[in-house]
Amino acid sequence: MSENKEPTAVEAEESVQPENSLTEAEEPVQPDAPAVEAVPLSEDKPKPTRRGKKKQEAEAALKNFDSRTVEPPKKRKFGWVGTVLLLVVIGLSIWMMLEIVTGSGDEIQSLGEILAGSSWQFALITLAVLVAVMLFDCLKYAVVLKTTTGRFHIRESVKVAFLGKFYDNITPFAAGGQPMQIYYLHKKGFSGGVSSAVVLIKYFAQMFSWVTVSLVFMASCSGVLDLLDNSAQKTLLMVAGSIGLCVNMLLPVTVILFALLPKFARAVCAVVVGAGAKIKIVKDKEKATAKAEAFVNDFRSAFKIMSHRPLNLIFLMLFCVAEVFLTFSVPYFAMKTFAGLGANDGIYVMIEVMAINIFVTQSVAVVPTPGNTGAMEGLGALAFSVFVTGSVQFWSMFGWRFAVYYIYVLVGLGITVFEFIRNLVRMRRKKRKEKEQTSDENS
Repeated sequence: MSENKEPTAVEAEESVQPENSLTEAEEPVQPDAPAVEAVPLSEDKPKPTRRGKKKQEAEAALKNFDSRTVEPPKKRKFGWVGTVLLLVVIGLSIWMMLEIVTGSGDEIQSLGEILAGSSWQFALITLAVLVAVMLFDCLKYAVVLKTTTGRFHIRESVKVAFLGKFYDNITPFAAGGQPMQIYYLHKKGFSGGVSSAVVLIKYFAQMFSWVTVSLVFMASCSGVLDLLDNSAQKTLLMVAGSIGLCVNMLLPVTVILFALLPKFARAVCAVVVGAGAKIKIVKDKEKATAKAEAFVNDFRSAFKIMSHRPLNLIFLMLFCVAEVFLTFSVPYFAMKTFAGLGANDGIYVMIEVMAINIFVTQSVAVVPTPGNTGAMEGLGALAFSVFVTGSVQFWSMFGWRFAVYYIYVLVGLGITVFEFIRNLVRMRRKKRKEKEQTSDENS
């Protein structure tokens, strides 16, 4: 049984107090005063700062990439055939370079003989330049990963950089590097959005820097082509180099326009898709339109992600420009290593060599061989003959291509063979264990 407590005097007084009764602190309301309805005060949320707004836009942009699925690149049938053909092309390229150099009647000294008169100081400088190129390439990925994840991820940056170099160098138009990098990052635990954004941002920054440096050198140093005695070579480098530069400029210019003018971008995509559908190039118009719009959204999202961290963007562009600049300077240091240039050549000769290298690189940009192999060696041997000849020319050109191309192919090939053998050994061990377990169960 529960006890019924009687109310106290205070409670009894409060219970009989009228609703309109006033406390001592309150003033009486005049009879003719209108009733005032109480309005609850709304909590004013602080408006996001400019930095906070950019952060929100960057997070939303990063989520734009999360809608896609990351699938492993399709395995090519008879992929080893492509590797063998690539090695054959490299061999033919070296032979062609040798024939061009010896066409004047000069005999090629052995590597040991040419190294005897080489400069070990410039050999060390060349090695330092190559290390710096690789370092800047790794730092680019570290900066973008820092922007998207909040951490640098140094180990992953190094691996994804070398992986991209290898697959870019063994596929036509360097088309194989980006898919493998996205797949690798996703396999290492990064989301599909982060993996795609990192590779896309780095690729655009690299292309923009490459085109910008090339444009500056080709516009300001076009007179370097006057060093060529052959007018046909001069015309070839000028015309083909200009065409290659214009083709390579399409991507950065398109990306910038699409990022700044989304309506214009969609209109252009609609026109291109419609024209492709009329001439039967585009089979599924709706699917092609969706891909085009996704392309536009991806690059707009990439811009928003990097704009959130302007300092990181500045560092990224500086690393890209430094890598491009040093890569174009490799032939100069290779020539200096083999004592092919005068002792007092100065900075102007270095700029001339870089300009010639840029004209050669842009001229062969549309050649569909992996790493532009063949065309790069042949045209490079002809163009650089204004600086060096004979044995020095051959070994300088070989050292140049080895530093920027052959080494990545050989290292990647070694890794591929190692992975193949390791997987084969693991499969045999697994089968052996399965047989042993089966025999134990039967006994």
